[in-house]
Amino acid sequence: MGCDLRVAAIDVSHWHARYDSAWLPVFRDLGASFVGMSDVDGTIAAARAGEFGGRSFTDYRAMVQETKPDFVVAMGRHVDMPERFRFLVGEGVPFLMEKPWGTDAATVNALVELAENKGAWAAIPYSSRYIAWTIKARQMMDAGEFGTVSHIQFRSMRPRQRRYAPWNSAWMYEREAAGGGVMLNIGSHGFDIARYLTGEEPEVISAVISNRVDGLEVEEYALATLRTPSGIIFNNEMGYLMPAWPELASWPKNNGEQEMKVVGDKAMLRTVAGGLQVLKPDHEEMIEGLPPYQIGAPRLARDCIDALLRGDGPPVPPRAAARTMELIQDAYRMAGRD
Repeated sequence: MGCDLRVAAIDVSHWHARYDSAWLPVFRDLGASFVGMSDVDGTIAAARAGEFGGRSFTDYRAMVQETKPDFVVAMGRHVDMPERFRFLVGEGVPFLMEKPWGTDAATVNALVELAENKGAWAAIPYSSRYIAWTIKARQMMDAGEFGTVSHIQFRSMRPRQRRYAPWNSAWMYEREAAGGGVMLNIGSHGFDIARYLTGEEPEVISAVISNRVDGLEVEEYALATLRTPSGIIFNNEMGYLMPAWPELASWPKNNGEQEMKVVGDKAMLRTVAGGLQVLKPDHEEMIEGLPPYQIGAPRLARDCIDALLRGDGPPVPPRAAARTMELIQDAYRMAGRD
């Protein structure tokens, strides 16, 4: 399905420009036309413009002001995101900005308050809301099919973090620039899903992190346990430990391991090879589904475009980013990170 959206992209050296979520191919395939590509590395900006269209810039401000896009896809180092965010809100241009919008909860909360006060159209790409397991789980939760929910498991193992350097994002190894490792990056999806599925505001009750394999400033493995006010336990486990780099880490293979499960007294929903399994006392159902990383980002991007064209707000509102960052910060504190 095509669209007439004129899109500009900020900080296109970010790995999500071309890999994993792959926002540039995703928006191109949805029919959007690119009018500008910006990056502090002019060579990369020019290469992306040559591949996807638009003019190349080293200054994102000049790009937005000169090309006047309908929509902006913003990426970049986590520490630099607040500056880009404030500029886009000031320009009044709708945008999707890669997570996490900053490196601490206070900063992200301030950005969200700014967006809300200004009525800005700002979307956070929590694409795990759009995978088959989450969609089915939300349907079953809303219908009360699980009965009393005991616990939810959200486990995501991604390829080794050594991929970030050849993907022009070696800053991901630096705590000052990235804010953290896998807990902040991959874990944000799980923290968001904990709130999205339960409809409650959970608290972190335990957390551990490890950098034993690569020994970097940032963690490569993390496990956080949350509990909702009603007593649902949510285990959020994440890692950069799949031995899939380099041959099996890139699109379209993008090998990772996901183990997702909702367990209640009346039903269980879990990911299995080839799709989903619904298990009830008198019934078992197998549902075929695509791997999560092949459907989440395109569906979210399509939803953003549709909402924008209808005049609606972003499908994942800014407030979700603030609450997720608060949970991440609580998990780091619980894990003993200063």
